[in-house]
Amino acid sequence: MSSYIWKKILHEVEKSLDDTQSCINPPASNSQIYLLEQTLNCSLPGTFKEYLLTFNGQRLVNTYPYTPFLGFHYFLSSEDIIEIWTTMNTLFNREEPLEWIEENKIKSIIWSDKWIPFTDFESQQRLILDLNPGKNGISGQIFLYHSGMDYQEIVADSFEEFSLNILKRLQEKDYAPTDHIIRFNDDYI
Repeated sequence: MSSYIWKKILHEVEKSLDDTQSCINPPASNSQIYLLEQTLNCSLPGTFKEYLLTFNGQRLVNTYPYTPFLGFHYFLSSEDIIEIWTTMNTLFNREEPLEWIEENKIKSIIWSDKWIPFTDFESQQRLILDLNPGKNGISGQIFLYHSGMDYQEIVADSFEEFSLNILKRLQEKDYAPTDHIIRFNDDYI
């Protein structure tokens, strides 16, 4: 289901932006996804794996470090996911819970090894696939991680819902293309 959705998303993006293909990686291979799961020591949701089998993130192109095509986040390749996940685990995985933040849908910690980053915006914001939710959260929810901040926000209850939200906005033309970026009118991502 998710591969179909992401093929439609890429088609909608291509209709709005001329050279999207120049920054899209080819699909991930099954061996790349296997390595990703082995490195992260988790089983990724099927919808997330289907997304990676559609395209494996974005290439770093132009002189700017990245060229996002949806919002200001660029989509990470499986290799980039491993790199960022490893760095965040090295820096923050052994930190104590944050006592001044009440746990709700997201754990009140700086980082969890079950948080899977799949987009990045200047190393400050990342969309996270949350496989270790808080007491009122849902495994597989998507949240916006703000580096160094004591708040995060839930974007969708699942990767499929996240994907469908993007597709709906694109099909309804609820965006403005500017500087080779599709910026959603409600700043969804």
